[in-house]
Amino acid sequence: MTAPRPRLVKVRLSGDADDVAALADLLADLPGDRCAVGEVSIPYPNRRDSGVRRYLDVVVPAPAEG
Repeated sequence: MTAPRPRLVKVRLSGDADDVAALADLLADLPGDRCAVGEVSIPYPNRRDSGVRRYLDVVVPAPAEG
């Protein structure tokens, strides 16, 4: 049997620029055993709504065996 592997989740945040930045920072500061944030995009202006959007690559660790 193969060991469980970490999983990559693509996340899109959308909202007020300051709020999106704060949440991206909060996620990046979580302990590595909870999740790890890889690449974080620059803010892009939303097309239809006010605010911005940012894309994050979040690695969710494999569940602990036990």
